[in-house]
Amino acid sequence: MSNFPTTARCVVIGAGIVGNCLVGHLSDMGWDDIVLIDKGPLPNPGGSTGHASNFIFPVDHSKEIVDLTLESQRQYGALGMQNTCGGVEVARSEERMEEFRRRMTSAKCWGIESSLMTPAEVKDLVPFINEEVILGGFYTPSVSAVDSLETGTQMRKRAQEAGHLKVLANTEVLDIETTETSHGKAISGVVTENGTISCETVVIASGVWSPKLAAMAGATIPLTPAVHQMADVGPFDVLVETNQELAYPIVRDMDTFCYERQSSGSMEVGSYGHRPILHRVDDIPSNDEAALSPTEMPFTPDDFDQQMEEAIELMDFLGDGEIKYAINGLLSLTPDGMPCLGETTEVRNLWSAAAVWVKEGPGMAQVVAEWMTYGYPRVIDVHGADIARFYDGERSEDHIWSRADESFINNPLL
Repeated sequence: MSNFPTTARCVVIGAGIVGNCLVGHLSDMGWDDIVLIDKGPLPNPGGSTGHASNFIFPVDHSKEIVDLTLESQRQYGALGMQNTCGGVEVARSEERMEEFRRRMTSAKCWGIESSLMTPAEVKDLVPFINEEVILGGFYTPSVSAVDSLETGTQMRKRAQEAGHLKVLANTEVLDIETTETSHGKAISGVVTENGTISCETVVIASGVWSPKLAAMAGATIPLTPAVHQMADVGPFDVLVETNQELAYPIVRDMDTFCYERQSSGSMEVGSYGHRPILHRVDDIPSNDEAALSPTEMPFTPDDFDQQMEEAIELMDFLGDGEIKYAINGLLSLTPDGMPCLGETTEVRNLWSAAAVWVKEGPGMAQVVAEWMTYGYPRVIDVHGADIARFYDGERSEDHIWSRADESFINNPLL
């Protein structure tokens, strides 16, 4: 490659929602001579951003996650990449209704408009729902759906147009080089299939591939790839007739760990209620080997059958549709369910921006950019996501797998 950059101030590995937003924020904060690398093609290199459902429910019991989510919604909105459709979470049990009452307390504390609903009120919002199987709902009008691929594209182009960024798509990273200093190991370069880039800072924003890349430098990013099942079911006249991508609020069936999201004339049914299905990074297929994309693994229908039955119970018209597209989509799970942000403890100037979801992507990218620029996140406290929180024993593959296997269903990421 005649224009291959041999030096850079900072190399960001991964061109999903986080990596793209990160280079945009770094550029805004005065960083230049940045290189963004991804082994896949752009705008969709094959990571989790490409198959995400892209909806945002802002209410959480964690102030940290709420702040990151609201900042992300603000950024999506500023770029014109947000469709505010509202969302309703439904309860099938009194225990879930009690949790909704607690959720109302959090919503009020964080200043997010929300309300509890009767089954009849839920049906007024979503007329095709079976109100007889629910006890009530929790409605948040600011729930939105976003275009994460176009958002990332705009943020990446902003840095390019400022003259601060070079982009290397379809470029495999083979190694991350370090050097010994008086303060321990530090970053010195990134080896790719097309040559080596000498640099002083590397950020790994590679989603499910992040542990493999960190290991190249002798560091750890404690996460494991895990499956979230998703099926596109349809078409349905009631949805086709709206002539909209999202005419109805997104529904989360909290007791079955499912969601139902309109996608034009079809309904996307997503499940977190199946058995934990974990993968090792080396088992993820390459772009050339994957039938769809590397993170869209072959669907295992036996794991989805019960979830589909429960979805039909909630919305009986789903039983009349056909599954047009279904995947075992990969996402990142950490031992405690929180992201991995910050400088790694093993290697100086090697940063992690991993295990981040679309709903917090732009906000977390801004936090990491601030951290790299000023030495600390300026607005949002992200101590719960600091990668330094893990003890050595919590970084082992056995521990990560055991905790992810245990927490997937007990603490679902719906």
